[in-house]
Amino acid sequence: MERLGIVGFPNSGKTTLFNALTGLNAATAPHAYTTVEPNIGVARVPDVRLEQIAVIEGSAKVTQATIELIDLPAWSRAGIGGQFLGRLRDVEALAVVLREDPLGQAEELLLELTVADHDVFAKKHERLVKEAAADKAKAGAVAAIAEASEVLAGGEALRLREWSDGARTAFRDLAPLTLKPVLWVINVDEETTEAENLRASLRSVVPPQDVVVVISAKLEEEGAQLPEAERAELFAGLGLGEGALATMVRATYQSLGLISFYTVGPKESRAWTVRAGALAPEAAGKIHSDLERGFIRAEVASIDDVIAAGGWDAAKRAGLVRVEGKSYEVAGADVLLIRFSV
Repeated sequence: MERLGIVGFPNSGKTTLFNALTGLNAATAPHAYTTVEPNIGVARVPDVRLEQIAVIEGSAKVTQATIELIDLPAWSRAGIGGQFLGRLRDVEALAVVLREDPLGQAEELLLELTVADHDVFAKKHERLVKEAAADKAKAGAVAAIAEASEVLAGGEALRLREWSDGARTAFRDLAPLTLKPVLWVINVDEETTEAENLRASLRSVVPPQDVVVVISAKLEEEGAQLPEAERAELFAGLGLGEGALATMVRATYQSLGLISFYTVGPKESRAWTVRAGALAPEAAGKIHSDLERGFIRAEVASIDDVIAAGGWDAAKRAGLVRVEGKSYEVAGADVLLIRFSV
């Protein structure tokens, strides 16, 4: 399961957002936490097509894709502790919640993350130089770490540069924060009319590949406590569409380069998460390791075709299901039936 770390200054609304996305009731506080223990929860990925195919197939069980959310302690301007940095380095992506002065907060956080990475890379470089004197095989890593240190010293996030596979291998143990995908969340009051201006302004100061969204965390938290039908009615009436969860999930998938595929049937219809560009055996491994090891072929159809046909069996009879081999690159919204032998 992918892990999204939620961070922000005190009073940014990050825990309120966490509650809205998970349906939990973690306590909020108007100040920085005195503990480094985070709130941890799971957000289920909303998926109308999964619900539709489950009804068509008469599935006894429906399992949505999920994202683990880690609500980290509020960012303290007194400095970043080692335990806090360790938590940050342990997630796949960051969601940074901004409220008052979002541009100023974003610039401060960008600088803090860059400085934190520079400290780690500079120390690593010193050690590697000594080790490379006795082990010439480490020369490439020394060069990559040195280059990254220079980039960071100039105040630039590592994700602004293209790095070779070799360099990324050298960086792996350091888990650089400025190489992680970042989702910037501007938390506004429900009556704001400045959403587009805020988004455009923030885009001018954050790396171009970062994703920027504008939400009202408080309103979303209140909506999360309502039955689904009432929540949908509330969001529709306020022009919020599907709500923050769907917005955040799409943004997270975009940031991490993820897609969903499906397995369907009377026993269970389920959405699975895999990286974009994954080949069929890798996707099969998400279901079970035996399926990847013994992969023979995959029967494939788009979920839209399966729904339109009235189910998997009907789609097969209509000639909408095709057979793909090990080199097939799984597409988002594919329905897969894996054939394997062990």
